[in-house]
Formats: sequence, C-alpha cells, structure tokens
Amino acid sequence: KAPMRALTLSALAPRPGEVLWDLGAGSGSVAIEWCLAGGSAHAVERRSDRVAHIRANAERFGVVHRLTVHEGRYEALLASLPAPDAVFVGGGFDEGIFAALQASLPQGCRVVVNAVTLETVALLQRLHARRGGQLWQLSWSAAQPLGAGTAWQPSRPWVQWAWEVEG
Repeated sequence: KAPMRALTLSALAPRPGEVLWDLGAGSGSVAIEWCLAGGSAHAVERRSDRVAHIRANAERFGVVHRLTVHEGRYEALLASLPAPDAVFVGGGFDEGIFAALQASLPQGCRVVVNAVTLETVALLQRLHARRGGQLWQLSWSAAQPLGAGTAWQPSRPWVQWAWEVEG
C-alpha cells in the first residue's frame, strides 16, 4: 500500500499548518503522514478496532498532538470538524458523501478520493466528467516468491480522482 499512500499524499499536497480531513481513515496512514509533514488532521473512522489502531499508530509516530481521531460515520461528523484545506476519502464514497462535501467545503479545498470497486470507479468517472480535476487509474506489481523463484504479483487496480472546490 505504500505506493498508493505516496500517490495520495502527492495529490493532497500537504503544507505545514494546514488541516486534513481523512474520511474512512482505515489505519490512519494518510493522516499520520500529513501530520509528519507539519499539518494537523482529523481522522474519521466508524470501526472501533480501526480507531484503536489509528490511535496506536499516532502514538507510535509521535503525532498525537496533531491528529484527532473521531469514531463514527463521517456524514454525521462533518459539521463538527474545523474547515479543511484538504480532504481524503479512502472508503465509502458515494453521491451522498459528494453532496455533503460540496455543501461544507471551502473554496480552494483539495479533495482526493481513491476507489477500487467498479461502482465507486463509475461514480468517479461521472463526477470527473462534470467537475474536472485529475482522474487516474493506477496499478503496480510486487515481486513475490513463487515456488523456487520469484514472480510479479499484481495489485488490484485503483482509481484516484483529485479536484479542487470552486466557488
């Protein structure tokens, strides 16, 4: 997942002092990298086991003072979060989330959404056609043992849509 994280962070373009919303934060790796770059982040995750993992990772990387972890569905929490400079949606993106983001994000906010399911990929293609931005389909392969040798093991292809909120 390191290549996916690196490309996501490149698209988010972290800057010192900026605020990130990491929605569907998973392990919190994007939010933690953001904090290591000098910003602060609000990681939102609905699964309590993942929330505990994010907090442990924040402690391990020394960013607990920069990372606030919220447990719950992000649709219900957006209004309580401080205005972001950038938003990352790592999972659960749909039309409802897009509408909620459109209604709550400030002009100039950078938004990056990653998708692997065909349904979310189709949505990103439609939104890209209407809103513009950058749309990428990405995949990579890693060398893995195969019998006595080594072979390329491909990852699932994923799609990334990056755009900026207009006024």
